[in-house]
Amino acid sequence: MKKNVAAAVALAVGFAVIGAGAGIAAGSADDMINARQAEMKVNVKAIKALLSIVKGETPYDATVVQAAAKSITDAQAEAVAKDVWNASYQTGTSVKSNAKPEVWSDAAGFAADWKTLDKAVAAVAASRDQAALKAAFPKLGAACKGCHETFRAAD
Repeated sequence: MKKNVAAAVALAVGFAVIGAGAGIAAGSADDMINARQAEMKVNVKAIKALLSIVKGETPYDATVVQAAAKSITDAQAEAVAKDVWNASYQTGTSVKSNAKPEVWSDAAGFAADWKTLDKAVAAVAASRDQAALKAAFPKLGAACKGCHETFRAAD
């Protein structure tokens, strides 16, 4: 139980920090790249919390699952609100972006991948027990992987 509460608190704190960082993004390409990367870091934290439950390392906790799903959704909404995926922010001067040019040249494909992610997150959020989460989680992983394979350059 302590691990679940800690995971939920970590997600909430992580999102608050990311939200504050994205809030100060003023419009330079470097700021927007940092905000995009912050969005992805929120997703990673959320997925790690979910994966711990899927693997049985921590017991299913609806609060943690809901917090993880909400953090992904909120991070995406924040990025959209800040327009961090705007084509004019493809490359920075001092911050490296792993976003491939296809993010902007295949905007329809990128948007379709976001919709796939949205559906996967909704399925995770709808899970009410570990079995349902285990059934929904692979689609979330596939959504992340599919987008990264097409739209993210290797490190």
